[in-house]
Amino acid sequence: MLTRRAAALALAGLPLLSRASFAAERIRMFELYEDDQSFSKRAYELQGKTIEIQGFMAPHLKVASDFFILSNTPVETCPFCASEGDWIDSIVFVRMKSQGETINPGRVINTVGRLEIGAETDAETGFVSRVRLVDAAVRLA
Repeated sequence: MLTRRAAALALAGLPLLSRASFAAERIRMFELYEDDQSFSKRAYELQGKTIEIQGFMAPHLKVASDFFILSNTPVETCPFCASEGDWIDSIVFVRMKSQGETINPGRVINTVGRLEIGAETDAETGFVSRVRLVDAAVRLA
């Protein structure tokens, strides 16, 4: 039987993960950076590994897509429309395993995916990112 949260994710079309499937190491966004905005030793250690980060889904530019922006705090607008030099250390670009609907931006979510670090421009969206979770899935916190 689906929990209310799992049912909400299923209706949103997002990949569902059970608690048992969340065996990834859980980190906080601030652990990825040093004070000078360079990547931390921890970020380099976790690069290419599957991790879990908790945060908030920033509002989408389109209703259904296979990507979203994970923010450390709820945000009203897309924080990705900037250059690498303007990068905010409290956001992560997330590329989902499959297309999904948005979740209320004020709702806490846990996102699991493979960590990629380093400047990159997404070919599809044109977004510039320094940190990405790829092949990701989400569950409500």
